[in-house]
Amino acid sequence: MKSDADLLTQARRLSQSGHLEESAQKYQQVIALEPENSSVYFELGVIGFRLGRYPSAITQLQKAIELDSSQATFHNAIGIAYSGAGNLHAGADCFEQALKLDPGNSVTHFNLGNNYQQQGKLTDAADCYQQAIAKSPEYTSAFINLGYVLRRQGELTAAVDTYRKALIIDASDPEIQFQLAVTLHRMGDYREAASLFKAVATNHPRHPGVHNNLGLTLIRLGRLDEALSSYKKAIENEPESVAPHNNLGNALRDQNDLGGAIIEYRNALAIQPDHAQAHSNLLLALNYLPDTSKQELYEAASQFEIRQAGGIVKDQSAFRNTRDDKRRLKIGYISPDFRAHSVAHFTRKLIGAHDRDRVEVFCYSNVMKEDHLTDDFRAQTDHWVPIAGMDDVDAAERIGNDQIDILIDLAGHTAGNRLLVFARRPAPIQVNWLGYPNTTGMACMDYRLTDAIADPPDTADRWYTEKLIRLPHGFLCYQTDEPDPKVTAGPCLEQGHITYGSFNALPKITPEVVRVWSRILTATRGARLILKSNTFSDEKIRAQYLQQFGKQGISPERLDLLGLIPGRDGHLATYSRIDIGLDPFPYNGTTTTCEALWMGVPVISLLGDRHAGRVGASILHHVGLPELMADNEDEYVERSCSLATDQQRLTRLRETLRQKMCDSSLMDIQQFTQSLENIYSDMWETWCNRNP
Repeated sequence: MKSDADLLTQARRLSQSGHLEESAQKYQQVIALEPENSSVYFELGVIGFRLGRYPSAITQLQKAIELDSSQATFHNAIGIAYSGAGNLHAGADCFEQALKLDPGNSVTHFNLGNNYQQQGKLTDAADCYQQAIAKSPEYTSAFINLGYVLRRQGELTAAVDTYRKALIIDASDPEIQFQLAVTLHRMGDYREAASLFKAVATNHPRHPGVHNNLGLTLIRLGRLDEALSSYKKAIENEPESVAPHNNLGNALRDQNDLGGAIIEYRNALAIQPDHAQAHSNLLLALNYLPDTSKQELYEAASQFEIRQAGGIVKDQSAFRNTRDDKRRLKIGYISPDFRAHSVAHFTRKLIGAHDRDRVEVFCYSNVMKEDHLTDDFRAQTDHWVPIAGMDDVDAAERIGNDQIDILIDLAGHTAGNRLLVFARRPAPIQVNWLGYPNTTGMACMDYRLTDAIADPPDTADRWYTEKLIRLPHGFLCYQTDEPDPKVTAGPCLEQGHITYGSFNALPKITPEVVRVWSRILTATRGARLILKSNTFSDEKIRAQYLQQFGKQGISPERLDLLGLIPGRDGHLATYSRIDIGLDPFPYNGTTTTCEALWMGVPVISLLGDRHAGRVGASILHHVGLPELMADNEDEYVERSCSLATDQQRLTRLRETLRQKMCDSSLMDIQQFTQSLENIYSDMWETWCNRNP
């Protein structure tokens, strides 16, 4: 018969070699022989949580503590077991008891930090990690987790400093390199981030997430081909990971491979049906396709409600808002685009223009990387609330506590949206506006702001789950900075030929658009076409578009494909090279159309059958240029060519467009804001008069 010591030695050897089940059996035999040995219960409890059997582990560790409550390691271990079982408060109590017994134990400080992090107590977690580092200055795991918490708190510079200190301790640690790269990416230092991700990918090619994150960074550097390869490698390494499929879809969409993008979004949803981001990306991509019917778009959006929002409980009886239709309203705007972004051209001055006697303004910012325009938004609002690091439940709770009366979504299904915050119904009235050209499909969204041109009253309403509210002077109010570059004479005067142009994103420049624009070039002797998109920084994408136009009989010499031009002034100044702007279809430009008109460039727009294809018409109508709208393809070609041959008219438009815009409802911020506030008041009165 084996002695207790022999059994215990065998149990420990089996545990050390990873044979946990066999080890647990040996420990049970030891306990039968030594029922008062606290260390054996402790070691068996540790095996329990290593196997993920937390209730069993807790039972064994409780017995160990009953036998000997003076051992800090016992309290630390049961803290791990409670935390693993999801009982975070009990786990924290155990860690704190362990620290009373052994206050200098860096591992216990670290474990308590992890527990606090899971609870969302980030400041407390950071304090614990700092204590762990103070006790053990070379504790790299504590540096890693401290950096992570600082990043979640938005303290990016401090996070970078933390990771750099960790690299001094261990320069080859792939997790430190990876986390530093993630933080640098967040800060916009894409070159160093890419270098670090590449180092990890080369030396540790199976490191979780490295190829996906490298792809994200390469996209920012305009290296699309390399990014595609990284995403595909990520999928190869982690076939059940959703993020690489979703990000590959985004990259393919940006290259105008909409079919490939949609396949990848659907692959992501097949892996994780409730992945809201991939679902939103799928809906956005469908809007670019010319052959997607309104019925298909409506049904696809309705699926978002079923899959993503349908199971979320909304307690509408809990609103504490005072039902007084005469009082000052609390208005909340949620956006990821309180920054240098197209949406900001229609919202920045609005925030400051609101009548503070009528409304109190809250901006809930989901901005990941702030800039000078973020500072402008922050200065103009009454309350600035960052929610980029908050989960949906906490963000909804914050909005509810603020007692917002009307909550406005500015993103729809575009990047960085917080639609699942709206799904939790934090405000009695919820409104969609501006960022997305279609229905959200969500039952929680009460209204959508539009106008009678973008969404004709007789035909549009049935394709929205929201009730459409039409602003009387247009749903857009363009706002620009002064001073912008001056309008210059049309380039045709000097060059002797017409130059058409479009600065829209590539997903809008579909093969159908290429075909029609080629008709215009063919019909206009000597004309050239300038296209500008950040994606054209990639030589492969340029070659693809040159080939597409070549198939339509347009030689490369007639095309200028421009990539990124740094700075807003440089971007706007490029309009000086264009005589006539061409609006894509079925997804029109918005900011690009306004910018072109502002720079004296008339834009020809083809009227579509849905909001995305009628924004150009809305803009032109409210500027007073209905003659630049076309009802069909032939008329679109004819109006483009006709304007090209009318030098006098072109010159007159060039000289007068900016002032015409300034004098129009498209730029009357006071009129627009007053109309919007009147609509908010009407919405509020309707809600107040409902039965509580």
